[in-house]
Amino acid sequence: MKNENSSESDHQVRRIQLSGRGSYIVSIPKYWVQQMGMKKGGRLEFIEQQGDGLLLTPFAQTPSEDEQPRCRISIPPDGTPDAVSRQIISLYLVGYSAIEVNSKSENFSASIRDCIRDVARHKLVGTELVNESSKSATLQVLLSFPQLLVPDALRRMSSIMNAMQQDAVQALATSDRELAHQVLKIDDEMDRFSLYIIRQLKWGAQHPPLLAQIGLTSPIECLGYRIIIKSVERSADHAARVAQNSLLIKHKLNSTILKGVNTLSDNAWKMLEMALQALFTRDYQLAESVLEDREKISERESKLVERLLRQKIPAGELSALRLISESLRRIGEYATDIAEVVLNLTVQGSIEKTSKPSEGLGP
Repeated sequence: MKNENSSESDHQVRRIQLSGRGSYIVSIPKYWVQQMGMKKGGRLEFIEQQGDGLLLTPFAQTPSEDEQPRCRISIPPDGTPDAVSRQIISLYLVGYSAIEVNSKSENFSASIRDCIRDVARHKLVGTELVNESSKSATLQVLLSFPQLLVPDALRRMSSIMNAMQQDAVQALATSDRELAHQVLKIDDEMDRFSLYIIRQLKWGAQHPPLLAQIGLTSPIECLGYRIIIKSVERSADHAARVAQNSLLIKHKLNSTILKGVNTLSDNAWKMLEMALQALFTRDYQLAESVLEDREKISERESKLVERLLRQKIPAGELSALRLISESLRRIGEYATDIAEVVLNLTVQGSIEKTSKPSEGLGP
């Protein structure tokens, strides 16, 4: 058993003492203060945690513009546009606000230059190409953290996702090829918001005292939101696949098949909408109801496939329709993944606190 003067660097037990009439104080090990680079007069922040805990950290402020992290990378002569794109995105995700891209030897090729412009304009929220020459380019992230909170960005993603799914099914029903192509273009917007939120979550995980500035309350939420963002992004990918496969359907579908597709689509979206609503309202029971619909969405897909197999549909189009039905089912399944995360985030609130049994009472 460890005593109060234990030399363990990661564990200390200290007594709370009363100071004056209204305050309690507790001493902090000297070497902890030194390791954190603090000194007399420094400020500490106490943050209440879920589960009756307190988090003690050095007080942190949002970095000023001059303190924003910056980096410089060099592109080798054999560097490919895809490799450059991935590196820039990775640097954006880990929190750099200024990324300078340089060529190690010769001027940028046309493909590399186009790649840098495309990343700045179409993939990264709040990023501008502020400086460009034949051998150098600088990307600046102009969007500060408080301007778009994580929950708000997720709501925007869900709104885009809803539009994508509805338009994809509409394109199938009306054989509207232009609408299907528009859905595929919107998928890029989903990716932009996804990358932005991941950047926010990484920043929040590194700065727990500042989590409120991105709309969250605890580091645990960072992990939960990261899983949820991935599920919404994957759902959007399946909505795009519905649109893509609708382009392969050359013959008009009968009303029975269209009704089955619409029903499956409506149920899948309803599950996703309920799961996100449960997240935003911290509703444990609503999340539980989404999980109870897990089997129903599979049953509806099976019924739609049975109808398809009874129809005289060309093999290629039948395959496309089956992929469409599978994508719609997967959207419902991703909703259950989100619901499971919500259960983990809200289960503490579903527990009824019990008091200790009274002692010394007779039967």
